[in-house]
This record gives sequence, structure tokens and C-alpha cells, in this order.
Amino acid sequence: MNQPKRVLHFQGRMGRGGAETFMMNAYRNIDRTKYQFDFVIYEEFADVRPYHDEIAQLGGKIFVVPNPNKHPLKYINRVSELLKENQVDIVHNEIFFGGGLNLWLAAKAGITKRIAHSHATSDGKGNKIPYSIVRPVFNNLMMKYATDFLACSNEAGIGLFGDKQAFHMIPNGIDLQRYRNVAVTKAEMLETFGLPQDAFVIGHIGRFEEQKNHRLLLEIIAHILQTHKNVYLLSVGAGSLEQEIHERAEQLGISDHVLFLGERNDIPELLKTMDVFLLPSLYEGLPIVAVEAQAANVKMVLSTEVSHDTVLSENVIFVALDAPLAEWETAIMGGTSGNTPKPELEAFDMVKTAHALEKIYDDQGESA
Repeated sequence: MNQPKRVLHFQGRMGRGGAETFMMNAYRNIDRTKYQFDFVIYEEFADVRPYHDEIAQLGGKIFVVPNPNKHPLKYINRVSELLKENQVDIVHNEIFFGGGLNLWLAAKAGITKRIAHSHATSDGKGNKIPYSIVRPVFNNLMMKYATDFLACSNEAGIGLFGDKQAFHMIPNGIDLQRYRNVAVTKAEMLETFGLPQDAFVIGHIGRFEEQKNHRLLLEIIAHILQTHKNVYLLSVGAGSLEQEIHERAEQLGISDHVLFLGERNDIPELLKTMDVFLLPSLYEGLPIVAVEAQAANVKMVLSTEVSHDTVLSENVIFVALDAPLAEWETAIMGGTSGNTPKPELEAFDMVKTAHALEKIYDDQGESA
């Protein structure tokens, strides 16, 4: 029996972020007799372990390496070693900033299938030195050494590859039925959290990092609470800004109306609790949480920096980041409730996405 090809994913961490969740969904559904997944993560995220046991159970490996942003030479040496010492048939890079370095190292190691995959519209680094200096170098390496270009949305593809490079659209697939068939009711979830039965629940799911714009999120909630006293925020996630955001909620005097839930694995049930899903991100590709929320029939309010490819249902509203808080309030509290998925949502069935990835992996890579 032939051994499965091993696909090495450069992720940086394996928390419950969108790109990581997508790859775990793919891993669960892909034909593991043909492909096995391994993951490269950074040392400081070695203890971020929501998926580590499952990866081991599925047959995957996790390689811990120095952070290239802090120890570039150590990183290059360690990655070069692991590429030579381990079976690696395909490299699948999901690092937006600096991913070209990984593809170059893979080419040097003789790996002929090298995939660049964009999950966002921006790297979020801005134009400060040294980012503005090294970004073109990394991008040139990516364009030269990638054999395949993938993106979760049109905007995400153009954001990383430009408008002249062709790329494959791979939807951020989920288990649609898991979000459509939830056994609990909103009333039961409200009781679980100790919230009043007439509570209007705004939900947010995202890492506590700059991209997710938690500061504006709290400003919006504080503004709405001036006139709507039954509003509550469910905030799901963890990250480096978590303590700061907790303190900001206290400063705004809204702590009694914000539930910080940390990282959770009961997202379908939490979505059942929400009247509106709010995502005021500074930039996004096609966020997997937005797909999940629409599969769960939750009304969506997004910043205009979120890809418009995200619209997979009838009740999605976009608001500019610099819009008055009153405009955010109107979008959230006004209009109709609930949501009706469009037929386009069916393309996000994870089984279909896994088959699309298998087709990419099946294609022969170019010579190194």
C-alpha cells in the first residue's frame, strides 16, 4: 500500500483562528489514505493547543520552530533542517507576511509542489520600517517560488498576489449541517449565561489582535447601551490584547453587558444565542466565522473592509469603519432579524472544499 503524501502547512500557530480552523476542517474531511497534514508553528505558540491532540490522532505532526520575526537566521536553519530530515511532499504556506521565505526554503530543499494560500486582504503590518523594506523581498520570493496560488476570496487573492496572477478560489468550508441543526434554543442558551430572556445579543468571534478591532467593537456596544439597556455582547476568542480589551470594557462602564468567553468549541450553540453577528475588522479575506454565522441564519453587520465575497445570505449590512457610531447602531438594531442563506453558501460545504484541495494536491508540481 502506498504511503500518503505529507503536506507541510506553515501556519505559525494552531489556535482557533480562521485559517487554522479551516485547515482542521479540511484535515478531517480529506482522504487521509492519500494525504497527511503536518504543521509548522512558532515557539511562543507551542502551548496554544486546542487542536494538537486531534492532529496527533489523525496522524499529523507538529514542528515547533523559532519565530522568524525575532530569530530569522535560527528560523531559516531550523526549517531547512526539518525539510531535509522529514518526508515533505507538498508545502502549503498560509503565512501572509513573509510566506515567500518558506516557499524559497522549500524550493531549495527540492520540494516541487509549493502552495501559497491567502486568507486575508492585508498583512496588517502597515508601511513602517522595516516592513516596507522586506515586504517586496518576501513577495518576490513568493511569486517566484510558488507553484500554485490559492485564496479564500477574490479580494484576498488580489491582496496577496496582485491583479495579474491567476489563482484558485478555495472556499473556507465548514460542516454546514452542524450549524443548521442545533439542538438548543436561544432561551436555553440565555438561561445558561444567566441573561434575561428579553436580551438582545450581539456576537463577535475573533482573536484579540489588532485586525479584529475590538476597541471599535466596545465603542459600538457602549453607544448602543445608552438607549438599549437589554443589549449584551458575547465575545469569543483569545489573544495578546485580551487584558487590554477587558480593561477597556471596564473603563467604558459596560462590563456587566459583555461576556468574555475565551476560546470555545461550541460555536454553533453560541451562534444560536445571537441576534446579530458583528465584525468591525480592519481587514479580512472571507472570514470563516462569517460563513458559520450565515449557515446559522444570523443577521450580519460587517465593516466595509471585509471582503464582499462574504455575502452568502440576504441579511448582510456593511458599515464604514469611520462611520458615526449611530450608523453602526442603526445597522445592528434596525431592519429585520434573522437571515436566509443564498444558494452560494452550498459551495462552502467542507466535503466539497476538501475535494477541491485534493485536486490541487493531485496536480503535479513544477520542477524546482
